[in-house]
Amino acid sequence: MKVTLKDIADRAQVSISSVSRALNGSQANAPVNDQTRSRIIQAAKELGYTKIISPMQTAEKFAEKRIGLVLHLVKDKYHDPYFSEIIFGIESELIEHGCVLDFTFEVQDVLTSNAFSDMNKDGLGVICVGPVKSAFLNELSKHVPFVLSVGGLPHRKIDCVTVDFRGAAREAVQYLIRLGHRKISFIGGSSRVGASMDQEERFLGFKEALQSHGIPLVSDWIHDAGFNIGKSYEITVHMLQAKERPTALFAASDKMAYGAYKAIQELGLSIPDDISVASFDDIEMSEFMSPGLTTVRVHKEEMGRIAVKMLLQRMEGNITLPMNSFLPTDLMIRGSCREYNDLT
Repeated sequence: MKVTLKDIADRAQVSISSVSRALNGSQANAPVNDQTRSRIIQAAKELGYTKIISPMQTAEKFAEKRIGLVLHLVKDKYHDPYFSEIIFGIESELIEHGCVLDFTFEVQDVLTSNAFSDMNKDGLGVICVGPVKSAFLNELSKHVPFVLSVGGLPHRKIDCVTVDFRGAAREAVQYLIRLGHRKISFIGGSSRVGASMDQEERFLGFKEALQSHGIPLVSDWIHDAGFNIGKSYEITVHMLQAKERPTALFAASDKMAYGAYKAIQELGLSIPDDISVASFDDIEMSEFMSPGLTTVRVHKEEMGRIAVKMLLQRMEGNITLPMNSFLPTDLMIRGSCREYNDLT
């Protein structure tokens, strides 16, 4: 079995961050004293862990590296469960490599200020998290030597770690169709600032699934909620009070599905007896909704970890051409969907 930092921390009775600093030789922030480091190294050796790096090796390898984040909104780091899991993966992997996150900027701050003007550009790497316009990435790459995008759309010239949003959404909607649903609504938003929902990848996947089965798009059942839980709630209330209502709903994010859940249940309707619900993201709470939410699982923490690995390899000169890495997704089938047999 693979020995983890947690295994070593448990045996040495110290924190995971202390283990990381001791084994990676990182003494710049909150240094580990010699006695504690010796205890950690001894525990690591007893467990068969071999990747122990001296402080001198770490200094040589990482002294010139600075890594930061650029987010659409900094509050997403703390309040949005989708992005916070990606960022947790980024921070955890940096610790594993003896690095720390150096700074966090918002896109708007970068656009309106010379955020990188007073920085030493040598060894500077930036990870952009979430939907960021190609034009911004192109401009950023002119000022920062190493730029990587994670969780957004692929880019032809810049390294990217993401998922096939269109294909995964198409798979989820095809699942609803296999259950017999033909009256399927969509609640989504634009994944790029200033763009319309019409070209959003999850909406395109929804559209392709319906068209491939000859199912018409009903404009009254297609709504842009801007990935906002409150707007999703309001849209669902209005939609379900209409004379004809859908038998299934696909939301482009779990948060919007939560808004739909509240609306459905407040109207005295049942999930899935009256309406089936499927979604996208699989954030932690989705499994514990009542009923459990059927949703596309995105491996968010792993996405962040792979982004760090790719960026470090790029900074060390091990990658020479732009790379796009697409992580797999999984459709997590739970209790929010059921077969629908009335096809009239």
